[in-house]
Amino acid sequence: MPSHKRQPIFDTVAVVGVGLIGGSLGMAAKKNSLASRVIGIGRSEQKLMRAKILGAIDDYSLDFATGASEADLVIICTPVRMVVPTLERMVEGLKQGSVVTDVGSTKLEIVEQATALVPSGITFVGGHPMAGSEESGVEAAFPDMFLGATYVLTPTDNTDLEALRKMTEFVEGVGARVEVMSPEEHDAAVAVISHLPHAISAALLHLAAQPSTSSEGRHGRTSKALRLAAGSFRDLTRISDSPPEIWRDICITNAEPIRNAIDEFENHLESIKSALSSGDAEAVMRFFEEAREIRQAYLRLMK
Repeated sequence: MPSHKRQPIFDTVAVVGVGLIGGSLGMAAKKNSLASRVIGIGRSEQKLMRAKILGAIDDYSLDFATGASEADLVIICTPVRMVVPTLERMVEGLKQGSVVTDVGSTKLEIVEQATALVPSGITFVGGHPMAGSEESGVEAAFPDMFLGATYVLTPTDNTDLEALRKMTEFVEGVGARVEVMSPEEHDAAVAVISHLPHAISAALLHLAAQPSTSSEGRHGRTSKALRLAAGSFRDLTRISDSPPEIWRDICITNAEPIRNAIDEFENHLESIKSALSSGDAEAVMRFFEEAREIRQAYLRLMK
């Protein structure tokens, strides 16, 4: 039987910021015939030429407004605090009926400001692919990055349903599993499962690198602890290789949910601290047993 070529979901897709995520989305859109054409938009012609050579885009533009004016879908892949300013540079030239999305790790601030910014006839749908790595740049991009990953879409009560349908189809087309939730729900969730772990990783590194300030004399910890660090410490702190400026912006734009997560985390640490202070071996055992059960349930959920 003859094969039937997939009809593109969007004729032209513009990727603003063709790095790891943007480049991977461009590659995935091309590989899976989700778009007839992918345009890269950015400030560096050298980087955009590299993205074209690597197959992430078909063409590129250094002019944000002109490049975006041709697109049926605009994907803004900048750091979170640059999403709205980037949209401002393009908004007047956006095509009627087009969809604009982003890939930012925080959603409430972006969705509120971007939704207010786009004119009637254009829909902003917040997005966050739960995929990536500590590497950066289009050289690290690959088209199968999103296979099996969760990709969150954060519509509001006023989001155009046809635009949301097309975004859902696009996300499923790159191989991801769509999770629809409100911006508030998203930010509270990622504060616990993504943003807090980065803060913990950084805090652990600070702790391990500094000499002990305790009054325990020769039993106090010293910075030599890093010489003993092996697999578990390396795994726990791996994420601190990520660019600090990215995590600065994420923390600033999701400050309240992260503060709440830190408060709750401190409560859990306090429970084992209290058990250690009282020598309650049973409570210590229960603390680790419950954590193990939660992890096993989580792994079953992910199958």
